[in-house]
Formats: sequence, C-alpha cells, structure tokens
Amino acid sequence: MKGNTKLQKMLNERNLTQKWLYEKIKEECVTPVGEYQINRICKGKTTNYHIMTLMKICRAMECTPNEIITKSDFDILYKKEQ
Repeated sequence: MKGNTKLQKMLNERNLTQKWLYEKIKEECVTPVGEYQINRICKGKTTNYHIMTLMKICRAMECTPNEIITKSDFDILYKKEQ
C-alpha cells in the first residue's frame, strides 16, 4: 500500500505533522521512533515494522492499531489463490 496510509490520513485530519508525531513519541517513550521511520510508515514504504513501534504510534495518536493498519497491509504475506 503505497501513498497515503491510514496513519497519514489521520495526521492530516487532525492537522498534525509527522514531526509532531516524532516529538510526541520522543517525549513519552524511553526509546523514540526515528523521523525517517515515521515518514516511511506514513508513506506506506515500510509495512513490516515492530509491534512496539506500532504501540508507540498508537499511544501518541490516542488510537488503536485497527485505526492505523488495514487488512490490505497483510495481503502481501499470503499466496494468491489460483
């Protein structure tokens, strides 16, 4: 899933930036998530990231993983039916 992800759309709807998300996670968590990593997640270039990264994002955004991840994010894991 390339382009605007659910996370990026959520940031846009709340008038927040990726920089804000980075700073919020950095403020609340012992180990932050890098700005580059947040950018790649928001653009859909990184889809296979650690559950701890997801939880940090969810805490900062005050949302659940279901609000950030779509089923199609996992479609690449499965073989296509023939």
